[in-house]
Amino acid sequence: MAQDIEMAIGGKVYTITLEENDAAKALAARLPIKLQFEDFGAVERIAYLNPKLDVGNAPTRTTPKTGDLTYYMPWGNLAAFTGNFRSSESLVPLGRMSTEAIRALRDSGSADVTLRRKE
Repeated sequence: MAQDIEMAIGGKVYTITLEENDAAKALAARLPIKLQFEDFGAVERIAYLNPKLDVGNAPTRTTPKTGDLTYYMPWGNLAAFTGNFRSSESLVPLGRMSTEAIRALRDSGSADVTLRRKE
């Protein structure tokens, strides 16, 4: 069954529904974590994880859509998509965010973003 986690930005909380794969489980096991996202390209906000996630048997190719939370294996970063993108190798699907959540992340600038277990 899919797991929900929370993303807190500026005092507001949004739900992210995680995929049922090894990489999403590895991310959930690290929570809570505080990150700062930055713009990358026209349709991504990224934040680096240290150490990198163990993706296990998770899919390593996806075609991201607006609201998708993914993990880019070569760089070890989370990538949240604010727009649709092409099919990409080494991009692991982690979860889905609502329109409101992706808008808040897009507008967060360099503010702290906390991912945590759902209360």
